[in-house]
Amino acid sequence: MKHFILFIGLIFSSSIAFSQLPPRIENDVLFGKGCFYFKQIPESGKFDNVLILIPGFGEHPYSVSEQTTILQEAEKNGIAVVIVNLSPNNGSLPIDDNSISKLEKMINHFYQQEKVSKTVRLFIGGFSIGGTTAIKFYTQKHSKFKIDKVFAIDPPLDMVRLRKSLAKGIEKGIIKKLDSINTDKQSPENGLKRLSIYNPDFTPTASLPDYNLTSLRIYCEPNILWWIKNRNMDLSDMNVTDCAGYVNGLLKKNPNQKIELLLTKDKGVRNGNQVHPHSWSIAEPVGLIKWLLK
Repeated sequence: MKHFILFIGLIFSSSIAFSQLPPRIENDVLFGKGCFYFKQIPESGKFDNVLILIPGFGEHPYSVSEQTTILQEAEKNGIAVVIVNLSPNNGSLPIDDNSISKLEKMINHFYQQEKVSKTVRLFIGGFSIGGTTAIKFYTQKHSKFKIDKVFAIDPPLDMVRLRKSLAKGIEKGIIKKLDSINTDKQSPENGLKRLSIYNPDFTPTASLPDYNLTSLRIYCEPNILWWIKNRNMDLSDMNVTDCAGYVNGLLKKNPNQKIELLLTKDKGVRNGNQVHPHSWSIAEPVGLIKWLLK
């Protein structure tokens, strides 16, 4: 009952943030049951930019507007927004090939329904594992989509490291979700390496993607003392270790790429006042939108 009341509260408060609920687009045949996307079209009905947002694990798309004003800033700047829900209740980790394919179908569906011109710029980003998905989608699909900007908010990029870190913390249930998409039964660790965007022992620099025709921005808030106190974790368990390795590898491959790792301080807040460095809030919305449109 408590969870139901919380869910209703999120919907009610999010509806205020949206002013009206955005259309929910479902297609069980194309996307699968329980999978859908929301679309927010500028009031004018015209737009030259599309932003795809991918929520974190277990996060309902409605609740995104509770944690960040990215949607409101996008509306002010005439950007169409698509928020995806890639599994029922976002209860899976959307980094396997099936999830990437589903995301592709949703973007294509939106483009067809809205008759999106090829000149429209496409941005994609997300929070936590949603940010991982955004980077993975770019890696696998940039030859099919002209993606102008990619951003990720504190994404885990090394699934081997993530599994070890989760085992130390209080969110061990996510380990089962990670194991469920690791189909390499012969060697589970190798399977996790293949699911990773970046693993220091497995990912050759030469195999890293190119960002020559786009830009990448990754946000992290390395509040080490918070993680020690609240999660029994240390620096080696934080997503920033993956992100720093990935950015370093990309710049080693090509130092002229437009790639940024933004480290914030005291920006991580959830639900208005709960300090948490793993939060949407570490990506300052006005600055993010300005960067997208630059």
